[in-house]
Amino acid sequence: MANQSEITLAWLDANIDNEENKITYNKLCEEFGDCMQFLNQSDFSRFRGRIMHSSRRLILIVSGKIGENLVPDIHEKSNILSIYVYCSWKEKHEEWSQGYSKVKVVTKVDDLISNIKSDYNSYGN
Repeated sequence: MANQSEITLAWLDANIDNEENKITYNKLCEEFGDCMQFLNQSDFSRFRGRIMHSSRRLILIVSGKIGENLVPDIHEKSNILSIYVYCSWKEKHEEWSQGYSKVKVVTKVDDLISNIKSDYNSYGN
């Protein structure tokens, strides 16, 4: 698995505090270690600005609504490895995300975890 000090799993979602998301976030942190959560884009942008010139890379989980607005601005950033749109309306978000190679739309926790595991293996040292 990748050096966890170099990859941060960041989750940006206004609903990060609902019970289902808390459980999922805890599972992800147990599995991958370095996790951060953000309730809004401005907090995430400040964090991203602080790490922009470091070797830290991000795997990002976003809600569908936030992803649709944020992805065009961050997709080409070299420290963004993957962006997961974790949502309940897969078809809608697959439609707008088609042109973005780093974006995957998932609706199930198990799919989210297995895809992120694959990323850690692919981007590892």
